[in-house]
Amino acid sequence: MRHIVVPALVISSFGLNATVGADLPFIEVDPTMTTAFRERGTHKPFVSVGVNYFDPETGWAPKVWQQFDEHRVREHLRLIAEQGFNTIRVFVTVVSFEREAGKLTAEGADKFARLLDICREHAIYVIPTGPELWEGTPEWYKGRDRFADDGMLEAEASWWREFAGRFTDNPVIFAYDLANEPMVAWNTPAMQKKWNAWLEAKYGSAEKMAAAWKLPAEKVEPLGNVSIPPNTPARGDLKLLDYQRFREHIGGEWVRRMTQAIRSVDTNHMITVGHIQWASPVMLPSVWHYAGFDLEAETQYTDFTTVHFYPLDYPRPCDSPEGVPANAIYLQALLKDCSMGEPLTIGEFNWYGGGGLQGQAGWELPEKPVEHQVEWCATLLDVSRGRVCGWLNWGFADTPTARDISRWSGCWTTDLQLKPWGRAFGAFARESARQPLPARPFDPWLTGVPFDRDLALTDPAVGNEYRQQLRAAAAQPH
Repeated sequence: MRHIVVPALVISSFGLNATVGADLPFIEVDPTMTTAFRERGTHKPFVSVGVNYFDPETGWAPKVWQQFDEHRVREHLRLIAEQGFNTIRVFVTVVSFEREAGKLTAEGADKFARLLDICREHAIYVIPTGPELWEGTPEWYKGRDRFADDGMLEAEASWWREFAGRFTDNPVIFAYDLANEPMVAWNTPAMQKKWNAWLEAKYGSAEKMAAAWKLPAEKVEPLGNVSIPPNTPARGDLKLLDYQRFREHIGGEWVRRMTQAIRSVDTNHMITVGHIQWASPVMLPSVWHYAGFDLEAETQYTDFTTVHFYPLDYPRPCDSPEGVPANAIYLQALLKDCSMGEPLTIGEFNWYGGGGLQGQAGWELPEKPVEHQVEWCATLLDVSRGRVCGWLNWGFADTPTARDISRWSGCWTTDLQLKPWGRAFGAFARESARQPLPARPFDPWLTGVPFDRDLALTDPAVGNEYRQQLRAAAAQPH
């Protein structure tokens, strides 16, 4: 989120499960299926089911590493393991892990190593994500473009080489997640410069560029001085579509450079990117919300695709009973759009239960009982079974200081009582982790409705119209 299995075997922190954890195998892609990974060596199937982990007592945004309390972390991981969850995703932060540009901070790396040791005791795999800005922004980072600034790209690649190099032989790491919900900026000095270089390489002359955009030559600016288009809808505008393609190029180059940096020191671990749901234009709040990543092109660098999903189509599940089926349609459409032939996981999902939010950080959520969380989250599992091979709830426990849905979205309450959704999701984990389902096709009503992605990249209303068509198609007898 942009802001943040073995129940009977856990005898103690150093009991039977510690022996199991000591022998954790590396996890790898299974080339024969997309609904499970597999253990390296044994080829036993492995389905990743768990939570996005942060200590709910470390403030908001959570100071995961600055307030790292090994005793509390150990207790949290014991609870997670007892419910049958086998994976956690955790943010590493720039402040704790990269205080100097491009350099791995030893103190943060040592804390991460301790987390891995505790997870090993409980047979829990870890997906490190980042480096992110939850704990603040160092001076060297401020005002710079993470994805288009060459100095930033080199620093981040250097950091990944050091981080992956230190942990290359540790099987507790499930995969590296390059970033949490990356979004390529719309207009920065670095983007302006590279936009013109991209146009020069693609067209070579203003005349060819004008022809491609179907504009008179006098209506286009000279190469080298082409402005960035407004970030407002312009259905079918070919300059705007080109700019979205350019943003995908910037995002793709970032993925390429980071994966190459990791692969230069570590071939043991898988790599993914934790994409926001705006990586698909099936639903976009605005033109600039499109994340700027070509997920199909990205597969040449990553091992599996990760997307996040929250039921944000209207009506939402909290607004009316129709909100659940409406968002189930949106979810299935998004999963289809993000299915690229490699394994697909849902790296964040949730809903809320046990309270509400009024005007906090843009969230308006009416008060709902704790059971409200179950209805949508169970529907998400039903829609995605046989279509993905991993599910990670956001987050571990309700977070009292959170200003977004994290306040009520945990599997546990703030005082670490298991919620109804945590109980249901734990049962799902225990059932699914070693028993992958066969791949399931998408529903015929979905595959029968065409979607013009290029048009949707220039006007979010195209996605809105598409989802309405899907609702009508789903309502027909089948």
